[in-house]
Amino acid sequence: MKFENMINTIQLGNCYELIKDIPDKSIDLVIIDPPYEITNGVHTSGFLKNRNELDTTKQIFEKKLEIGIKNDILNELIRVMRKINIYIWCNKKQLLQYLSFFENYNVMFECIIWNKYNCIPLTYNTYLPDKEYCLYFKEKGITLNNTYETSKTVYSIPINVADKKIYKHPTIKPLEIVKNTILNSSKENDIVLDCFCGSGTTCLAAKETGRRYIGMEIDPEYHKIAVNRLNGITAQGQISIFTDTEQIKEEK
Repeated sequence: MKFENMINTIQLGNCYELIKDIPDKSIDLVIIDPPYEITNGVHTSGFLKNRNELDTTKQIFEKKLEIGIKNDILNELIRVMRKINIYIWCNKKQLLQYLSFFENYNVMFECIIWNKYNCIPLTYNTYLPDKEYCLYFKEKGITLNNTYETSKTVYSIPINVADKKIYKHPTIKPLEIVKNTILNSSKENDIVLDCFCGSGTTCLAAKETGRRYIGMEIDPEYHKIAVNRLNGITAQGQISIFTDTEQIKEEK
């Protein structure tokens, strides 16, 4: 597909293949929430794989959202970015993979934390599953456009049950955090890429902040939800008269 035709769309397919249609040095910002790496039957945020009564955890394994990613896609992302400017959501098991990969590049590093202060009290001989990580890597020459309001590195936001209910994705991230990362690290009309699009949070945040976007999603169900979401339609097929954030507040 021509690159121009990918802009402001969400493509259905495998990002390892779709990204080959994106030219070198054509993307201004990457924000991805790839599958977390979960091994030994235990979700590293504290959930057990065999606790099927936890619908979110069950869905993670049914949709194969526990397999992690290969560095091949990171190499492709390096290729398509004008300069390294990337946010990667991950769990603690993946920290070493991403830190080791970007150690080979001359980048600055930051860690943003989503503190889920109402996490489910499951410990199983470990600490509470009360945080998720978002690693940020930027090359010299990338200037943050941040303000005091958008500069926090710790967000104390409860588990977003309403988002999951509306858009049926078990690992959906808060729109507020994603919007702030876009505002901080890009300019209006820049192109934002999310090659693990899920329910479309990054693309929606880009649209609402005046950026262009390219989304990629391999799962047909999530692809449909994401496309509908950008058109103001929930996973239940309801047309919303609210913005995404206002709708979530209404659902609560």
